[in-house]
Amino acid sequence: MVSLNKIFYGLFILMLIVGVYTYQLMWFQSSDELITLLFAFLCILDILSNKNHQRYKGLLVIIGVMTFYLLYSLFFLSYNTPKAILYDFFIQIKPFIAFYVAYSMGVGFNGSQKLFLKKLSLSLSVIMLIIVLSGFGAEFFFHVAYYGIISTLLFLIYYYCSCPNMSRTDTIVMLCILMVGFLSTRSKFYGFFVFAVYILFLYKPGVLKKLRLKQWIMIGLVFCTVLYVAWGKIDYYFISSGFFSGESDMEASFARAALYVQTPQILKDHLFLGSGLASYATYSSGEVGYSSLYEMYDLDTVWGLEEGDCPFISDTFFPELVQFGVIGTILFFYFWIWVYKKIKPTVATVEAIHLYKIGLLIIAFIAIESVAGSAFLQGGGIVAMILLGLVVRDISRIKENQQFRLSNE
Repeated sequence: MVSLNKIFYGLFILMLIVGVYTYQLMWFQSSDELITLLFAFLCILDILSNKNHQRYKGLLVIIGVMTFYLLYSLFFLSYNTPKAILYDFFIQIKPFIAFYVAYSMGVGFNGSQKLFLKKLSLSLSVIMLIIVLSGFGAEFFFHVAYYGIISTLLFLIYYYCSCPNMSRTDTIVMLCILMVGFLSTRSKFYGFFVFAVYILFLYKPGVLKKLRLKQWIMIGLVFCTVLYVAWGKIDYYFISSGFFSGESDMEASFARAALYVQTPQILKDHLFLGSGLASYATYSSGEVGYSSLYEMYDLDTVWGLEEGDCPFISDTFFPELVQFGVIGTILFFYFWIWVYKKIKPTVATVEAIHLYKIGLLIIAFIAIESVAGSAFLQGGGIVAMILLGLVVRDISRIKENQQFRLSNE
């Protein structure tokens, strides 16, 4: 049997450092795609060498669905070039490759590897803090928003590698790692921080089934706090932008808000299967080949979305779901429902509860980032999805062990 654990461990660290932490310094701006491709080869090696193809049913289904959309985009639509469509095909499938590498391959981190990852996370956090406070943050990390993304990922890695035997010191350290993200001054990070504190210290699995007045008040306060810190973005994208008012003048709007405003109309016009790959709100739809969809919906005059000058064309994730229509969007959210069911513990062990909380935090991170960013499809999303795959795999193992014990009693 071919041992893939060390290769997986090395690629994970490489993705964290090269695909996320120093990504903006790299002359090669497709490092996350290359490393994901190596993960894909790892899956193929596992299938061929260890005859583990049964484990990858989920990934094979996703590849099948994406191949359908690839053919649909190439032969039934004409919004972009074949090169852009092929490029978008791989970008869209990256997070799922990462998830199934961790979930299906049976690999993981041993004790010494977890200890090293904890030290690495703390070290990278301290280094980032020094760089930002020294005034070189923009040169090193390109944009302040990445401070929050990187801090969140390092926090999640430290948390995962600390459980189930977490000490009070571990809790303090990982919160300090997360708080470095306050330097991003981004409301989406503030919202995630409030949610993280609630999940870590106040939330218990099953609490929603038997809520008392005290719990209702606490959940209401958390919700209002998240809403308060994120209100600027909510107002910008969904209220002032005209998302609900039906405003049609896009020339006065900014790119992200404009993408949201036109999303309902494009979905209406391409209801079932969507507008196809590389057609809307993705890097491939602007930088690889310019989608003709933007001209059709008067978005080609919006600053940040113009042909040849579209730096904000992929600065959000949710609008791009119109590429897949109602059917693809339902399948996308079905995947997340499946993940949630997988991470929901059936036994209240310390390890299961910690893993459940980590899973909730990863889902929340991806959901919040997807409102005004595309981290899900970048290196940060790849690292998060690998961690999520490990969490789902670990909880599945706990459930299987529990069922085995019950069957032998």
